[in-house]
Amino acid sequence: MRATSSTTFLLLAALAPTFAAAQGWQTDGRGTSIWSVAPSEGQCNVSQAKNLARRAGIIRTDVVYQDHDTLTLRGLTEWGERRDIIFGNVRGCPEIGFQDVLPLNQRQSPPVQRR
Repeated sequence: MRATSSTTFLLLAALAPTFAAAQGWQTDGRGTSIWSVAPSEGQCNVSQAKNLARRAGIIRTDVVYQDHDTLTLRGLTEWGERRDIIFGNVRGCPEIGFQDVLPLNQRQSPPVQRR
């Protein structure tokens, strides 16, 4: 029992630098700090997607949808409009597109089809 706990401790001590390098506060040298977490292999990192959305002019983002193919964030533009930005859920988070989110009272109802 004692050998198992010391082996576990040694293993965790050996892996600690790997975990520390994978996540933490990272600065860009211009006074901006970002909390970064390493993504799973082959997936988009949410913190990386939020940083890309910020660069695209969308701030205060939250994840509204995520599946195996896409990651959708919703935030505000500098004019205060809500906007969704969609990224591919692969390494590097390629931007797929974006769309404005309109309030219910401004949405157009679908046209009525008459026979």
